[in-house]
Amino acid sequence: MRENSVNESEAASEWLTVGERIRASREAAGMSIRELGRRIDVSASHVSQVERGLAAFSVRALYNVVSALGISMDSLFEEAVTTDGERIVPLEEAVATAQNTPLDEAGIVLRGNARPAIRLKSGPRWERLTPRAEDGAEFIEVVYDSAPGAQPPEDFIRHGGREYGVIVSGTLNAQVGFSQAQMQVGDSIAFDSSIPHRFWNSGAEPVRAVWFVLDERTDSVAPSVAASSAERHSGF
Repeated sequence: MRENSVNESEAASEWLTVGERIRASREAAGMSIRELGRRIDVSASHVSQVERGLAAFSVRALYNVVSALGISMDSLFEEAVTTDGERIVPLEEAVATAQNTPLDEAGIVLRGNARPAIRLKSGPRWERLTPRAEDGAEFIEVVYDSAPGAQPPEDFIRHGGREYGVIVSGTLNAQVGFSQAQMQVGDSIAFDSSIPHRFWNSGAEPVRAVWFVLDERTDSVAPSVAASSAERHSGF
């Protein structure tokens, strides 16, 4: 029970930041809560709760949000700080203002205990591995909690780009298209993110995997929210 309480507390804190950034991006795009909810296939009330940090999106819904708003996924994370709580200075500013600036303060090194993170609704925890949001790519470690006997998530994920992953610990179930595999420590994967896919942990140990996602924001590969809904009801 204590571990669950800690996880819930961490998630609530993280989603305050995520919700604020979603709201800011939505308002900058001139989009109403109702319209965003329609585009991502969730209720307007749930969007409102997420923006206030009272609820969380699923993996599929969050990918649909960034697609609908035209923003990068890792721009929603909290800003990283040094282990002393100091602001990370952009590299160009650090180089211009002082010599021998520590690499963590210059935004080059990110300490393991300072990673910005998001815990998804009924899903994994994402920890960003870059000090700042990257343009056109995401570099993250994903933690899948232990869930003995767990079934695959109902929703498939589909978005533009290409992704690469490697298992650091545990055993992860992977499905890309119609095919499945169990991935062990050291196994890696690479695929087109527009192919419906899902990952889950059905074992007794947590799974840690490192992912690199190369974004693609052209209309030809961007996911259709309507298509995602139809696929969900047809098996994809």
